[in-house]
Amino acid sequence: MPVHYDGSRHPYFFADANADGVADQTDGRPVPYASWTPRMLKAAYNWKFVGSDKGIHVHNPHYALELLYDSMEDLAGPLDVDFAAFGLIR
Repeated sequence: MPVHYDGSRHPYFFADANADGVADQTDGRPVPYASWTPRMLKAAYNWKFVGSDKGIHVHNPHYALELLYDSMEDLAGPLDVDFAAFGLIR
């Protein structure tokens, strides 16, 4: 099931069953995403961590990039995506 991210609304990750880029609604409230795998949860945590630190590009950019790179590489495996073909540098 697709996920919709809204950094201004807790719990930040919402269900988007029809993949229209808008969180699904039930009784006028967004539906929290609940189909987490361990890989997805780790990647979502890293995404939120990096995105929430407004100074990470100054204080520790290499660590931030490594977190995002590792998360993308980890998610690519089960999706059978050739991550190396993107030519990204860690």
